[in-house]
Amino acid sequence: MTFKPQLSLQRWYGLLVMLGLAGLDVLVVKQILGRPVDGLSFVLALWVFGSLLILVYLGYRTFGAFTMEYWVDRDGVTLVWGPTRQTVPMGQIERVQRGAHTVPVGWSRLWHWPCPERRRLLSSELGIVNSYATRPLPQQVILVTSGESYGVTPSDVQGFLDALQTRHALGPGRPVQATLRRPPLWTWSLWRDRGALVLVGLGLLGLLVMFGALCFRFPTLSPDLPLHFDVNGLPDRIAAKSGLFALPVIGLVAWSFNLAAGIWLYRHVQRGAAYLLWGGALAVEAIAGLALLNLMRW
Repeated sequence: MTFKPQLSLQRWYGLLVMLGLAGLDVLVVKQILGRPVDGLSFVLALWVFGSLLILVYLGYRTFGAFTMEYWVDRDGVTLVWGPTRQTVPMGQIERVQRGAHTVPVGWSRLWHWPCPERRRLLSSELGIVNSYATRPLPQQVILVTSGESYGVTPSDVQGFLDALQTRHALGPGRPVQATLRRPPLWTWSLWRDRGALVLVGLGLLGLLVMFGALCFRFPTLSPDLPLHFDVNGLPDRIAAKSGLFALPVIGLVAWSFNLAAGIWLYRHVQRGAAYLLWGGALAVEAIAGLALLNLMRW
């Protein structure tokens, strides 16, 4: 049987905030395209980049809030949150408790919104409670196990409890283990590899530094600059200063390609080759950055 959680306006608030943020981004992009290149242009572009990351995260939380539900069968209870599936075997449920007598330790954080009750809670009474709920802990139905407990808030509480009781009396049809199924992207070992994250992060930081330095310096540069030199070190090609953006773009292309190729190699257990690619992108950025610094001095 499938049970929906108690209704919450949080998911609609999340959707409204996403639409508002997307609309603001459209206005900012129009502002960037309609103004000369300068430091403020870079700051506005950086805002758009950061807001896109926020939109992705808000989209994940909002999608989870809209799709949250509870599946009850004779083998166990499956808690659904977006692409996540948490299975609690029926045989591991020691008791079902209506609410907790103590409030959880600590408050919800900003990144728990929307649907702030969907998080892991620490209760002095129950220990760790993995909450898939739309209401605070005292109003949840707690599935207590020997490990962590699970909090739910079905809209039909009595129907949910009756379904649990009926299927528990039937006994499990097949043995199942407590499992947490997530999309493959969530389980990549790359997220736990500090060295890989540092290399990729330094590459991104290098790109931001190159684009930012050029944007802030751009209004004071001469309209035409030497962009190429002969073997004697003399300029042999003069062009508009906008041509300087070719250097950070080269760094961007190298970083993007090496990032994608490195992830593919990393996923195929060739981590050394992935590190070489990410380090190579840093080398390309360093060369392009030095060339950019030299040309901006003219």
